[in-house]
Amino acid sequence: MSSRDDGKQAIFVKAPANSHIFLDGEKIGESFGASVIDTPKINPNKQYKLRIEKDGYEPKEVEVTKEIHMLFGWNLIFLVGAPIGFAVDYFSGSYLHYNRWVEVDLDQKSNFKVDLNSIQNRTYIQKRDADKNLSVTVKFNKVISALYERTDEKGNPIQKSPGGAKKPTGDYEDEATFTQGYYKISGFYHSKDFNTSRTASTTRVAKLSGSKIFAIPGGGVGVICGAMDETTNRTTFHWIHLPEFISKQLAESRSLQAYYLADHCEQIFNLKQYLNET
Repeated sequence: MSSRDDGKQAIFVKAPANSHIFLDGEKIGESFGASVIDTPKINPNKQYKLRIEKDGYEPKEVEVTKEIHMLFGWNLIFLVGAPIGFAVDYFSGSYLHYNRWVEVDLDQKSNFKVDLNSIQNRTYIQKRDADKNLSVTVKFNKVISALYERTDEKGNPIQKSPGGAKKPTGDYEDEATFTQGYYKISGFYHSKDFNTSRTASTTRVAKLSGSKIFAIPGGGVGVICGAMDETTNRTTFHWIHLPEFISKQLAESRSLQAYYLADHCEQIFNLKQYLNET
């Protein structure tokens, strides 16, 4: 559910890879953002604005739109029995909530550069790094034969790291717990996509494995997104992270948050565009 007992709700924002997401001037994520806001029931006149910034693109601002809650239809059925109460709830905003999922694309190229030294960016990093000693809940998406290993910045294994390279755990071998530091990720891209009725599926596997070094911040929830270069059939990886200070505000469990991140890997990382930019 998007609403909570305290009258607040979560919103999730999907933006282009390597973008910076701001809600009313406060940074709430990179590539994927989340926040907890007041519902219209608390403040019917409140307007929330998102701003998306990315190097090489004109920034875009959009307003978070309101929607009628799914329970609105059921209340219409009982309108005859309680018209006054219905009217009071309706005009107070009880039957409205903000769009839970917001997607913003950047389509106009420019010479814009993100100011990484802005107050908003520095505050975001400060809050994120305040939880650097906490572990990170990690999910692997569309990767098989995955391995991860603690390394230094150059990808050299850390001698004190026990066990060397490790496999993700869990029923689907797609779960891991990281701590702050550098990790080398390797494996093969693997995708099995079903049609709408789930009566048929298409499986795609990269011919070549890939590896990549990521600097992992502490705390929160993250996902390793597997992808494939269509030209070389080589596997590549991306990283999406929800910092601890944002993750802990959400009513959703960490496993569900990780699922949300993983479910949107391919939409966030338009691979052809991403490879052209990197």
